[in-house]
Amino acid sequence: MVEKRSFSYYLFHFCNYSFLSLFALFCLLPFWIMTVASLTKDKVLRMDGYLPWAREWSFEAYTYVVKGPEIIRGYQVSLFVTVVGTICSLIVMAGLAYVLSLKRNKFRNSLSFFVYFTMVFSGGLIPFLIVCRNYLGLKDNIWALILPMMVSGFWILVMRNFFTSLPVEIMESAYIDGASDATILYQIVIPLSKPVLATVALFMAVAYWNDWFLGAMLLDFAKFKPLALLILKMVNNIQNIQQAVKQPGVMINISEIPSLSIQMATALVTIGPIILVYPFAQKYFVKGLTLGAVK
Repeated sequence: MVEKRSFSYYLFHFCNYSFLSLFALFCLLPFWIMTVASLTKDKVLRMDGYLPWAREWSFEAYTYVVKGPEIIRGYQVSLFVTVVGTICSLIVMAGLAYVLSLKRNKFRNSLSFFVYFTMVFSGGLIPFLIVCRNYLGLKDNIWALILPMMVSGFWILVMRNFFTSLPVEIMESAYIDGASDATILYQIVIPLSKPVLATVALFMAVAYWNDWFLGAMLLDFAKFKPLALLILKMVNNIQNIQQAVKQPGVMINISEIPSLSIQMATALVTIGPIILVYPFAQKYFVKGLTLGAVK
């Protein structure tokens, strides 16, 4: 027997889907305008402003962005740092979060306090540079872009809270059967923790991909630079040239440099790979939001 649905039922769903469609449109509109601006001729963009459609299309901004082997090398460096850094971060933080979640660990509250302490207080920039350069040897090597931001106290506490919500009986039965903590973590806890792992992995990947600070501080004479640092230097060079033109006696022609289009193109080049990763982790976000709804 087919259930008869009332008019209010269809009205509610119509309003709900209409609101969600408009909200999605408003979210996509700035991204679309940025894409159009990056493909618009710079002179037209300066006259017309940022519009949803362009009178004259041009790829000149992207030719400036991807020109030369440094950008290709920057993509390779950022891709390696993002993949390796995210995997290493998940392994280290998941292990520490598991130790903090064990009720039989009598030092778990003290260790949790030390993790929380790092979220509130820090040594500052100068001690950070001294430790990284002089004691850890993180200077002009690829690990200088990975190790300093591998561990985050906030995400450790998030993962610890998720681990404590898992069924304790499963882990206790495995421990009684002789399984080690490493076996319990990698064969029981991690397969049950895909939502939180996917969430942490996405945020860590975004942090690694967009990071330029470590490259600016720890890479002096290295031949490789992360993509975010290269793009930042490119935009700063264009701004410096524009400021130099305003000085008296300086004769530099910058009319052929699409400065506004370059800014939009660099933003798209930077965020493009992260946007492609998000759909694969979206299902875990939904599962993570609804996992504790009954509790």
